[in-house]
Amino acid sequence: MENTRHSVETQDINKSTFNRRDMLKAGSLALGGLALGGLLTPANAASKPFKLPSRSNPLLLNFNESAYGYSSLVTRNLTKEFDNLSRYPIKAEEELKVAVAKFYGIKDDRVNITNGSSAALQSSIYAVNAFAQEQNVSLRVIVADPTFEFVESYAKPLGAEIIKVPVDSKFNINTDRMKTLEREFDGVSLVYICNPNNPTGNIINPNELYSWIKSAKSTTIFLIDEAYAEYITSTSFKSAIDTLREGVKNVIVARTFSKVYGLAALRIGYTISSPEWQKRIADFVELVGINLLGARAAAISLSDFAFRQYVVNTNNKSRQILTKALDSLELKYSPSYGNFVFHEITGDFDDFSKNMQNQNILVGRKFDKFDNFCRVTLGTPDEMQHYVKVLRNFRAKRLI
Repeated sequence: MENTRHSVETQDINKSTFNRRDMLKAGSLALGGLALGGLLTPANAASKPFKLPSRSNPLLLNFNESAYGYSSLVTRNLTKEFDNLSRYPIKAEEELKVAVAKFYGIKDDRVNITNGSSAALQSSIYAVNAFAQEQNVSLRVIVADPTFEFVESYAKPLGAEIIKVPVDSKFNINTDRMKTLEREFDGVSLVYICNPNNPTGNIINPNELYSWIKSAKSTTIFLIDEAYAEYITSTSFKSAIDTLREGVKNVIVARTFSKVYGLAALRIGYTISSPEWQKRIADFVELVGINLLGARAAAISLSDFAFRQYVVNTNNKSRQILTKALDSLELKYSPSYGNFVFHEITGDFDDFSKNMQNQNILVGRKFDKFDNFCRVTLGTPDEMQHYVKVLRNFRAKRLI
């Protein structure tokens, strides 16, 4: 496996610039933030003094949660909703749907609000399975290996055939092999692409992906999971939402408020698709499946561009701290565009995880065929400095 430390991609993601569309959006959203009450300010979470982790308060680098809390606008404006906790969140859900559509410049008949992006993936898979049943054909699910495993978990009970396509030596998703599998199948194919991919963190070549999408069979549906897309600053990334604007109909995009927006506990996600697939997915979305505070917090968060930029920029600093240390330790890692890094540990993962736990640090889970790699969530810069210190101590003790 080649060392990807000095790749062009790694250099590209360290740029903390935003494209013109983001900057234009920032201007209009700033007005919305001011209307909600107050200036756009970053969260307070990252400004708290770093404390050494303890057994009762370990350093959580295991679930790709945000280290930066959530927008201060949420704190200032959410308490007014407490008087409405006895009411169902139907209106709030509809208003969030409109807010998401406006944010992307699309019509709200393309949006479904879900109970986290996990429910977005589940309802999408069920909708595609129903589509296959209508055609009286089998369903084949094509995924990268490794990738986020929820899709496989949701597809198995449906009796779908699941084919895993290993990533290449540079951790890239093998679209050529996936394309062959899709074209040779007579039934309905569901192609799942996690972009950036979890756990490897790299992104897919947009030209390869979108030319494939446009040339795919009419019975092929692409489910693009962009849970970490907001972290990307590279100009080489293109959201699948753009293909929908261009008229593509065989794409479903899943996104979430759990990551960069820091609202994981409130469980708000969504799908964006063609109007036809929006209706199909809606048939499998849980009725009144979200909560009032989550819907309101999500809508408020969309308005705070400054907070999102703060999180992305600081996440880039944390990534640089870790990758610089990995370079010096000569440990390989995949180019990361999310809030986590998939890096070599040289030894057995279970031993590494246990040793980290003894240091009151929790890291990601084991992935098949990558027993000598660890996915670690990027914490604050101070937290990553501590993680790096522990790594260096492990090297001194020949534990990595």
